[in-house]
Order: sequence, then structure tokens, then C-alpha cells
Amino acid sequence: MQALIFRFFDICILRAGPQDLPSSLFLLRLVVVVSATVGVFLNLPTEGFSQSLAISLFNVVLLTTFLYIGLKLRDKLPRFRQSLTAMMGTNIIIGLVMMPFMFALVSAKFDGESSPVALQMFLLILVWDITVFAHIIRHSFDIRFAYGFLVSIGYLVLSWMLIDMIFAA
Repeated sequence: MQALIFRFFDICILRAGPQDLPSSLFLLRLVVVVSATVGVFLNLPTEGFSQSLAISLFNVVLLTTFLYIGLKLRDKLPRFRQSLTAMMGTNIIIGLVMMPFMFALVSAKFDGESSPVALQMFLLILVWDITVFAHIIRHSFDIRFAYGFLVSIGYLVLSWMLIDMIFAA
């Protein structure tokens, strides 16, 4: 298990790709559950529990659908399990790193203050997340990194728009 955790870290620092993970249904299910749980905790300070859970589950379904359709269109569907495992596993790591800065931003906002350090760290982690997403897309779809980066930015914008449309109250 420790070797798998280190493999996810290697993907986060762009030293490994999704092809370096086992194609295990058990591992995929495990990282999906943990990633969804981390997603709930990331949204919890600004949303209620049920709203956080719904957003997190929506993100899982959206990412799964995106990867499935994209890999099917590129005729690379056998890479699906490893690609989704890589996405979910790296989401766990990046989400855990982002969590204290999210909490600091929300806390500062509730206190009527600003937290420029937390905001800068949040933005830096967001760029890291986009870069890791692009790295995984590059390997999964067999495209250039620049295209993967554009795809990852497009996916991020699309997911934020859909979440805002569906879950805005």
C-alpha cells in the first residue's frame, strides 16, 4: 500500500503516469471513495454536509464520464481504469494539501479579513492541480502536454460552471 501512495506522489510531481498504476478495480473503488470524502471536507466550510456530498459525488460522476467519453473517442478505453485511478488518487493528495488553505480563506472571510498568503497558496495549488490533470490527460489520451493543459483548464471551467448552475441556491 505504501508503494501505491508513493506512486500517487510520483504522479503529482510528474515523475510517473497513470500507466504506472495497477489496473485494479479494488484500488479504483478505494480511491474514488476516499477522493469523494476529501471533496466533501473541502466543500464543508462553505456548504452544508448534504450539499458538499452532492457536489463531491457530482464531481466523481463528471470526471468518470469525461474520461470514459474522451478515452472512447481516442480509442484508448483500456486505459480508463488506470487513468481514473490516477485522477482520483492525485485528487486525494492535492485536496489534502489544499484543505488548510481553504479553511484559512473561509475563516478569514467570516471574520471580515483577508488572507493573502492563504489565497496565494490556494492559487499555487490550483495551478499544480491543473498541471497534474494535464500530465495524466497527456499520458491517457496520448497527446502533447500543451493540449492536455488546455483540456484540463477547459474541464475545470466546465465543472465549475455546471456546479454553479446545478448547486447554486
